[in-house]
Amino acid sequence: MIVARPALADVAEDVTVRGGHAGGFVSSGTERDAPREITDAASLVSPLPGVHVRRLGGDDALSTISIRGSSSSQVAVYLGFVPLSGGADPSLDLATLPLWPGAEARVHRSFAPATLGPGSLGGTLVLRAPPPVSKPRTEVWSAVGSFGALRLRAGDSRALGDGEDAAHVTTAVSANRSDGNFTYVDPVAAAAGNERERTRENSRVAAANALGEVSFPFRIGDGRRGRVTILTLLQSRRQGVPGTAKSPTLTETLSSSRMLSSIEVAVPVQSASTLFVRAWGRRDRLALRSREDEATLTLSPTRTNDTIVAVGGSLALRTRPAKSVSVEVRADGQGERYTPGTWENATSPSGATRAQTGLAADVDVRPTSFLVLAASGRADVWHDVSTSPLAGAPPTEDTGRATGHVGGELDFGAVTFASHIGHLARAPGFVERYGNRGIFLGSPGLRPEAATTVDVGGRASAKSAALALTAGLELTAFSTWAKDLIVFVPQGAFGRAKATNIGEARLAGLEASGKLVHRHAEARVSYTYLATANDSECDVSAARVPGEACAAPALPGRPAHDLVIDLAAKAGPLRFRYGVDVVADLRADLTGTITVPARALQSVGVRAILPWKVAAETTTFALEVSNLADVRAASYAGVTGPVREPIGDLYEYPLPGRAFMATLRVARE
Repeated sequence: MIVARPALADVAEDVTVRGGHAGGFVSSGTERDAPREITDAASLVSPLPGVHVRRLGGDDALSTISIRGSSSSQVAVYLGFVPLSGGADPSLDLATLPLWPGAEARVHRSFAPATLGPGSLGGTLVLRAPPPVSKPRTEVWSAVGSFGALRLRAGDSRALGDGEDAAHVTTAVSANRSDGNFTYVDPVAAAAGNERERTRENSRVAAANALGEVSFPFRIGDGRRGRVTILTLLQSRRQGVPGTAKSPTLTETLSSSRMLSSIEVAVPVQSASTLFVRAWGRRDRLALRSREDEATLTLSPTRTNDTIVAVGGSLALRTRPAKSVSVEVRADGQGERYTPGTWENATSPSGATRAQTGLAADVDVRPTSFLVLAASGRADVWHDVSTSPLAGAPPTEDTGRATGHVGGELDFGAVTFASHIGHLARAPGFVERYGNRGIFLGSPGLRPEAATTVDVGGRASAKSAALALTAGLELTAFSTWAKDLIVFVPQGAFGRAKATNIGEARLAGLEASGKLVHRHAEARVSYTYLATANDSECDVSAARVPGEACAAPALPGRPAHDLVIDLAAKAGPLRFRYGVDVVADLRADLTGTITVPARALQSVGVRAILPWKVAAETTTFALEVSNLADVRAASYAGVTGPVREPIGDLYEYPLPGRAFMATLRVARE
């Protein structure tokens, strides 16, 4: 299915695939239409097929995304067309992503349009900027919940004037805070046979975000209209760093800020062609603070102050050379600089810069009414420079890599089939290549990670007016062969690790999502099955064939089963919901010997459209209860028998128990 980017009026944007089944499988979630109340960006994307979110605590705590079994550093993250991840920060914390009413997240599972930007090994997450609207809309969402949680999201979008030449302005703000002090089973006491609870301290979070976007048309000589869109984002965040359940840190805090601005100029050059000029800039600042006695125990600095500055731009032509052919070509470039500031009680890491240039093309052809063919390709060159090169290592590193994929889609109306095959790659990040002089040792000779992926799937839909029933189902199978994976391998007796290309790994899986909607009921299901093999390790206990000495263990941190179910029923103005999240067969270590117990967390909720209304104003109240059964601990297989440990997405990082949240949404159009 061709999914074209929405355009305003007659700006010639609607001419290429922006990520559909022919170009790659895409999952999406919208803050306003989600079955559950959305607390942060992690809760927006975690129910999507192929996606697993790793939380290191409750809502707003550090969380990362994995797509089809990738590591977090292998997923590219964008706000619109602006990259939020890069060489200096390849693993983006989802908790730092801004949200606003109606925010939409799109997940490209493995294959993304080449013209979006430099590719990634494991997929791409795009948080879409608010689109201009033809009708004014104002919306406010607020919440109060357990663990001292307070949340606010507000947005306004409207035209400045009348007529098709009016400018459109969108503004949005969001803020949240929580103390995060939930209780969990103390694993140290449990191991000694004295099970007791401990309070998760130093988990407080406070954050604020502001976004503004203005979009205005202009006319060229022959009367056709182009458009200029300018976006600015400001963010500030302060959070505690509580450490692990066995080694908590009570004084360490992390402060961060982000400033981002972009501009896009779209100029129609022919009836079916548009020229795009884009430019953007981003500055991130990170500051760590810790008490000296605690920093000494954790081998951490007492004070840091680092800055990341990135700028970029691109020139693109989007055209339709024939009625059945859509093409976009783009030349882009960007520069990124990591500057370590003051580091106290630790050696400052190496500063580094990266310059990247690339050429990209996306082509879509529809030879018949039911067939779509797609091809996508990029050629990228990176130039890395270290300000403090390692002893014996060159101060600069140059890397080039070509990536791309091809795909096809057969569309028979109610049933659609699609398949893709392609080659992906990711360049090493600064920490992987140059280290940080503390815990991580640099490895400037690292090769880019690479992978070959193939997927095939289909979807079906049905609708019955007589039964007031709508149904949809999507099934996808995929397989990935990765080479030169980058992992941190322990070195020496001082707890340090060195980034190393470990060889090969295999990943295969099945993604399924379904939706059944009746006039008074709804059911949504999302399931991901994943089988992985770390071919760089050899696990004796995993051998299954007689005479086999060992077998490749599963990759850590990737659950074999990830299931999300939401069931809802309506009664007048009320909507009742029951949900369950299941995570099973998750390994915690490289050798696959530590298995994290399966968990099933239930949740319930009720929404009510309140009876009063002023003009076109709609008010909705909701009450949500997560982890309904208050599951907080599970039994791990220990050396001498079962060991009670807190549940978690990452070993020794506990998740909270039962939590309540009440929300109020007011929307006016």
